[in-house]
Amino acid sequence: MSALKELSCDIDAPTLLDAVAQVPRDVRLVPGLRAVGVRYGDIVTLEEAAQRCGWELSRRREEFAGFPDPEPGVGGTEFYSWRKIAEWLARVGDDVPETPPDLLIADRALRLADALEGADVPPGTLRSLGLPTI
Repeated sequence: MSALKELSCDIDAPTLLDAVAQVPRDVRLVPGLRAVGVRYGDIVTLEEAAQRCGWELSRRREEFAGFPDPEPGVGGTEFYSWRKIAEWLARVGDDVPETPPDLLIADRALRLADALEGADVPPGTLRSLGLPTI
């Protein structure tokens, strides 16, 4: 049996960080599984892109020309390249990082939690690092 190395999921949450934070909690309900990082792909829906940049993109597309075309695909859902959308946003004057800060925060937090799993780190050291001791 091969190990599960990646899990894709859709979560309905008020913010991107809330959605990402819900996954590790839910994954831990399955014995032996835990989330150890976040993979942020380039292909997104308009809704996902809007969450990443904090803009309602349908309105922004109407204000400025040159919005990227959907990526070639099948089915009714249109998918876009996040990199192309971020480049377009930069051209129209919006400062949007290529990797959303919420995803970086979630990835680093999960990687830290994984590194601390089973590690013998004294509570005083954790407190000095600004981390909870539980």
